[in-house]
Amino acid sequence: MRSVELSITIKAPMDVVLREISEYTHPPKLHKNRIKSVQVLEDENNVSIALWRLKVLGFTREAKQRQTIVPPDRMTNETIGGFARGTLESTFLYGTNGGTKIVDRVDVRIPGWGKLLEWPVAWYTKRLTWGILMDHKRDLESRYGRPGGEAGNEGKEE
Repeated sequence: MRSVELSITIKAPMDVVLREISEYTHPPKLHKNRIKSVQVLEDENNVSIALWRLKVLGFTREAKQRQTIVPPDRMTNETIGGFARGTLESTFLYGTNGGTKIVDRVDVRIPGWGKLLEWPVAWYTKRLTWGILMDHKRDLESRYGRPGGEAGNEGKEE
């Protein structure tokens, strides 16, 4: 197993960031070059299971994920079937003066026969996750991170 960790600050309130990064209707629109579709199979309380169709290295792959939201500051996505089965993404949010800091840790699991692929898969996972986080940053800051937006002056760095 190899772990990848990323950190980014988004100029938007923490509750908004958690809500936006965890909901399923935006991925095919906001991340259209990476995510082809999301089909929610189960959704009860703060736990859901969805079937994702992702574009990976030019090929479309399917992965079934269990998402658990732990308000106000955590979320996990565990791949329970399909491509990258066993991978666990843990997302932690921290309120800052300038908005919300996201720390995203992905534990990439590779089958025993694929140990030589562990490093390149971790590198690709980091790149993919960074792109998704940057999509969220651009989207949320365009709506909440500027004066006059819903977040008002919360988006200004001190």
